[in-house]
Amino acid sequence: MPHIWAAISANETDGQALYLPAQEVESVVKVPTLLERAEKTAQAIQHLLWNQERQRVGILMANGEPWVRGLLATFRLNFTAVPLPLPVAFAGPEAYVSHLARIVKDAGIGVIIVDDSLGRGIMRRVKERIGGGCQFLEINEEKGYAAMLPPLEPADTLAIIQYTSGSTSAPKGVSLTHENVSQGLLSLTESLEWRPSDAFGVWVPLFHDMGLFTLLSSLVRGSSACLWRPADAIRNPMEWLSIFSNSPATALGAPNFFYDLLNSSALSQGIPKGLDLSSWRIAANAAEPVQERTLETFYRTFAPYGLTENSLQPAYGMAEATLIVTTPNPSSAFRSLNLDRTKLGIGDTVALAKESSPAGRSVVSCGRPVPNMQVRISDEHGSFFAEGCVGEIQICGEPVTDGYFGLSPAHQPFTPDGWLRTGDLGFLWDGELYVTGRLKNMITVRGTNIYAEDVEEIARSTPGANHRRAAALPWSDGEAESMVVLLETSLEGSEAEALSQAARHRINAGLGLSLVEVIPVRPQTIPHTSSGKVKRGVALEQARQMLVAKNVG
Repeated sequence: MPHIWAAISANETDGQALYLPAQEVESVVKVPTLLERAEKTAQAIQHLLWNQERQRVGILMANGEPWVRGLLATFRLNFTAVPLPLPVAFAGPEAYVSHLARIVKDAGIGVIIVDDSLGRGIMRRVKERIGGGCQFLEINEEKGYAAMLPPLEPADTLAIIQYTSGSTSAPKGVSLTHENVSQGLLSLTESLEWRPSDAFGVWVPLFHDMGLFTLLSSLVRGSSACLWRPADAIRNPMEWLSIFSNSPATALGAPNFFYDLLNSSALSQGIPKGLDLSSWRIAANAAEPVQERTLETFYRTFAPYGLTENSLQPAYGMAEATLIVTTPNPSSAFRSLNLDRTKLGIGDTVALAKESSPAGRSVVSCGRPVPNMQVRISDEHGSFFAEGCVGEIQICGEPVTDGYFGLSPAHQPFTPDGWLRTGDLGFLWDGELYVTGRLKNMITVRGTNIYAEDVEEIARSTPGANHRRAAALPWSDGEAESMVVLLETSLEGSEAEALSQAARHRINAGLGLSLVEVIPVRPQTIPHTSSGKVKRGVALEQARQMLVAKNVG
């Protein structure tokens, strides 16, 4: 497979463009123009890092043409791109700056490309913390450098260090070569049966693997792409949806929470006049647990406006696989199984439950492995499980990383025979993957293993909770194991207390879990990653402080 720059430049077409629908100035940039600009930016980067060993480039900007141009410029130099997170998901500027400094040190970044999108105050703190070992390039203030650019190197060159969002641990840098990325992009577009008329729409942050690789997949296929900033979609969902429907985009990848947001916004605000979703061919749902109720509500809400049932595509992926691992056939509707939740432990053979059973749990199929990808189910000892048996999901294939940057072989997440251990649990059924939860999110109460995701979904589905964010966390008072659940709500006082009691009753009825306390918290309280996953270590400390304060009071 080719170098990414070579693939994009070889497939560029006159009509191919980067669309920026929310931009008032320069809302369309033709890809040939984008590549020309990227070469000039590459010359500026090369000037800063001439003869330096630290040829890794951080990209610290909001979604936009400068971000894409900086990425392409890094590829053109055969340097390694390190997408850097923005402050939105962090508990204050100090936590953010410390996190950023750790990544810069860990990756050995020599220059960070920036623009004015971060804000002067936070940028000043970033520069003060990182110090003089790393330079900063203001991408919109480049000077002209007439330097010879190097020839493109082989595809085994390291292209990207993609830092994971760190929902259960400190973030780690996923090392991806041009070969990994090219194969991953090919797997993605082939699995979606990509058409010449297709174009990805992207609002997810480009420092997140879903945003980054969906955008690149359009560019390497000679297709256009439409790019928004996250706030464009999150703050005004119905306005964004109307703009999306009138854009060239035919495909979108987003976490489950965004489809919930569109559902609730349609109910509270109404459907935009003249909405036509008939060209929306792929609505991929991934990056966090996919909920059947979300898919059903989304289809029921938007089918009258041209959305087809086949467009709803629950998928499974991760940065370590260059995004995509499994996805359904785009010509088929999504599927799910109603399972006995007491039979979903490691080594259990799944059992179907009656629709009315309180022990039932709906699990959505994430489809079959994409081309160049293999999936198997195993236990911690390396024993492989047959279809229908729950275990750890393990993967291998050409898009899969060779490991985390800078970690010793002993700390890499691979089995002795070279398969990547994902840390996720699931099972295969008729060749399709069903994801049941995260291994680290399994909570043991009185000897019973309970998925945090199960508890959270029951809490979020409590009447009055409006499907807001929840976090189920293990708790021990030194004598007994129990669970505490943070549940976001705008209710206050006795109404909030009534909601927490109702959620507690539902959790007890659905899971047989009596040792649980539900704490109502204000919206936007629970810490989460850019893809919506709960930052469980931080959330647990929040819960500890709340319980201590409650007991003292």
